[in-house]
Amino acid sequence: MIKIDKTISNYNYFFILFSVICAGLLAVSCNDSSEASDFPECFVGTYINEEGSGARSMWNIYKDGNFAGESSTQEVLNFSGQIGSWIKTGSREAHIALIDFSFDEDGVEKNIARADIDITFIGENCEETVGSFELRFFEDDEDPLDISSDDGEVIEDTFTGRKLVL
Repeated sequence: MIKIDKTISNYNYFFILFSVICAGLLAVSCNDSSEASDFPECFVGTYINEEGSGARSMWNIYKDGNFAGESSTQEVLNFSGQIGSWIKTGSREAHIALIDFSFDEDGVEKNIARADIDITFIGENCEETVGSFELRFFEDDEDPLDISSDDGEVIEDTFTGRKLVL
């Protein structure tokens, strides 16, 4: 009788442990939005990019899904640094959405710009990138968080990039 109780006790322990593990996996797999921390570590880093237009940019892609960027054309074209976020769209691809402020010649804010970037990471450690982006300008009556609210011209460009590796 003692042996049966011990076997049942071990079985119950195994069953409870198995149930907890399955519940945890199910909770993660049923989440309809992935976390940036689930993405390949190699996505994360600082990239120097050459755009098709000749502009250059520096992008920081953070593990938590945030993004920050600077452009060689900021001073000439009167706009701020770019801030945004990113999500994984494929095994080696991501989508970045960034926004910045644009200013007139007197330094007064004139609109908010949004770029939607599709990026592909190349190399074992994501040392290189290629991609394209669409740039839109949102006036006061338009919402930069809703691209369908923009009725202006869309500017398209491509880029290639390299990762800063120490």
